[in-house]
Amino acid sequence: MINKLILGTVQLGLNYGINNLSGKPSKEKAFEILDSAYDNGIRVLDTAEAYGNSQEVIGEFQKHNPNKKFKIITKLSAKHALNNNELLNHIFNNCRILNTCNLHGYMFHNYQSFKENTMFYNEILDAKNKGVIEYAGISLYTNNEIEDIIVNYSDFDFIQIPFNLFDNESKRKEIMNAAKQKNIEIHTRSVFLQGLFFRNSNKLPEKLLSLTHLLYHLMKFQLILLPLKNRQPLQDMLTHFVFILNLMWLIIQIILDVKMDGDTFLSN
Repeated sequence: MINKLILGTVQLGLNYGINNLSGKPSKEKAFEILDSAYDNGIRVLDTAEAYGNSQEVIGEFQKHNPNKKFKIITKLSAKHALNNNELLNHIFNNCRILNTCNLHGYMFHNYQSFKENTMFYNEILDAKNKGVIEYAGISLYTNNEIEDIIVNYSDFDFIQIPFNLFDNESKRKEIMNAAKQKNIEIHTRSVFLQGLFFRNSNKLPEKLLSLTHLLYHLMKFQLILLPLKNRQPLQDMLTHFVFILNLMWLIIQIILDVKMDGDTFLSN
């Protein structure tokens, strides 16, 4: 089961995560995280050109730990300034930064940037054919985006999508099955909504108040606890319960053959 877990590394390069109170870790702490991940069986990292200096941190770790080499998936920045026939050299530069001979996967960071640069579709497939990358992928959000890729760009090897307890399986299940039928692997992200599942409901940022309907049942239970004088132990118990509930759900999905990309594990 551990081989289906991918460690997301955005926080190694940015102050990332709604529930992140500690900020970006130091280089020493980042190395500890990567070291611990490898020692516990994680072999694949997810990063991106847009994740601050995450790639540089990973590359330095790989340089200093030649016996702990990860397979790495990274993403083309949506703000790139590349021209036709420049993608291959750009990927080689990523390999140099990451201190690796090739990439396990290379992705378009989002659907919009891909549709604005579809000329790179054949170039990323060419990089795969040349062995510079093992798998070509794209990060998506909506069912319409997923359907377009499955129907019109089915040479992608994998797609990465949000996947958590709030997903409407009845709407997405059919399209995910269609992806599998075309041998498109499904990677997931935001399984804990950047730690939002574990945020105390009365401490939600103002910009997220419009999302509280999604957390209705969780917040309702938390609000019941607020008037209690000794509410903190109960709230701690609730947080652990939500974590276990999410974890049990994820394990079931892993058993059902969905790869988990743990972008939010790092931010909790």
